[in-house]
Amino acid sequence: MSVEGGQPVDERRDLGARARKVGVVVWSSFLAACAGTLFLFAFIAPTDIIGPADGSDWQDHLGTYSLGFLGLWCLAAVASTIALYLHNGPEHK
Repeated sequence: MSVEGGQPVDERRDLGARARKVGVVVWSSFLAACAGTLFLFAFIAPTDIIGPADGSDWQDHLGTYSLGFLGLWCLAAVASTIALYLHNGPEHK
């Protein structure tokens, strides 16, 4: 923050319209993926997906959780993008 004429000047710039839209899509899809992962893995165990592992191999379980979250995040991002497009319409680009 700099001082100009005795008054502090805020140097932050406002985000553009495109940056706001990207932020809305990424954040809302992240939250939806968090909730989706919680519900998905509350009812389905990783061993149901990848089969029984030799011993207790936590890396296979962690990979299953990670891929499940990533897949749900991508799915939610597509849904959020479509919803934003339909809300704004093609004339508001």
